[in-house]
Amino acid sequence: MTTKYIIKLINLHKAFGPKVISRDLNLSIVEGEFLAIIGRSGEGKSVLLKQMIGLIKPDSGTVIVDDTDLTTAKGHEAQDKVFQSCGYVFQFAALLDSLSVAENVGITLIEAGMTEKEVLPLVKDKLLSVGLDPAIASRYPSELSGGMKKRVGLARTLMRRPKILIYDEPTTGLDPISVRMIHELMRKTHDENKTTTVVISHDPDVFNYADRVAMLHEGRILYVGDAKTIWQEENPYIHQFIRGLSQGPITMISEKAK
Repeated sequence: MTTKYIIKLINLHKAFGPKVISRDLNLSIVEGEFLAIIGRSGEGKSVLLKQMIGLIKPDSGTVIVDDTDLTTAKGHEAQDKVFQSCGYVFQFAALLDSLSVAENVGITLIEAGMTEKEVLPLVKDKLLSVGLDPAIASRYPSELSGGMKKRVGLARTLMRRPKILIYDEPTTGLDPISVRMIHELMRKTHDENKTTTVVISHDPDVFNYADRVAMLHEGRILYVGDAKTIWQEENPYIHQFIRGLSQGPITMISEKAK
């Protein structure tokens, strides 16, 4: 059976002034897999996600998403196709404070011309799918807990039925119980919607739910492996990072940053 790669990043290079973010970076993501990307703070993981879907253009290299080469495509048609394929779940949910939960979740359909009355049943269905009481549809973001906001953000993304779900550090700021609940929800959503899932995370709990793990270090993907066996991995960078050890090949200040 031939492996189909839904996302391919080939020899990516990206720099902001003297700071190099991606350095001849290569990564292939299998259609239907759940991939966790790990790495230190400041390594450029969020920038990598944005390059992945065309929000940020690499200085050189190739980005192929769902058979569309974003680095050679002309006009907006190719970019629009990728945006339709991808759903992006922001780190802090990025809800609009002036809108109700129903308006936040249904915003793309409302902007497309549907009335709030028509959208409401669809919103309530999506709230149920992410483990929320549909009664919160009339609430505002300020009335929600951090974990609830993240679920609402996911419900909004799912309204577009994306083939690819991308999460930018979805458990930041949550307690351990909420972290586990969000990871369970991500896996449930992945399986039920048959999506390809890519998540940035610092939390080792994600290894219980991901299929593979990729590590970003100094602009390159230096490791890709099975999440189920990662705790037995002998790669010194992985061994140090996932255990939070101060001693090892990863230093607090890299030589390139000095």
